[in-house]
Amino acid sequence: MDGLYVLPRRDEMDIFGSTDPKKMPEHLFFCAFAVHHETAVRANIEKQNYGVCPRHWYIDAEFKCPRCGKEFTWTAGEQKTWFEEYLLSVDAQPRHCRDCRAALRRLVALRKEYDATVAAARDHGTPDQKNRIIEIVSELRQVYGELPERMTGTLELFDRQNKRAEPGGAANAAPPHR
Repeated sequence: MDGLYVLPRRDEMDIFGSTDPKKMPEHLFFCAFAVHHETAVRANIEKQNYGVCPRHWYIDAEFKCPRCGKEFTWTAGEQKTWFEEYLLSVDAQPRHCRDCRAALRRLVALRKEYDATVAAARDHGTPDQKNRIIEIVSELRQVYGELPERMTGTLELFDRQNKRAEPGGAANAAPPHR
């Protein structure tokens, strides 16, 4: 039997880091600048959403947020929540720090609110609806700077309409004497 290679038993094989967190595929932490194997926590792969490669371990990993530049740690506990409770794909990883993720979610919510209410406010909106659209567009402008022309045009239109509707505004002013 000299020269023959004997395959290890399946229970002795390390498949995708199943027995050693240091043997996990590198792509699972491809943007991390540091991975702390000593923090490894065993994962429950039965609760994960994966195609080919499960995460057998959750390991603290450090990233740099491209939005604010702050370094942040994606903890093993956060990973367990992402993959076992939220059922995100095990190939997912955060791009932004927690604060920036919250800020980005807020911007998405503002844009959805704008999209859902702007048509009604244009057609027969109350001053309160128009003021809310003005607030949304102003906040989006603060973050993004330049916005689509239609959004800024709507802001300017609603601002003019609300000024005319105010007491003493152009619509309520006394007609000029002739």
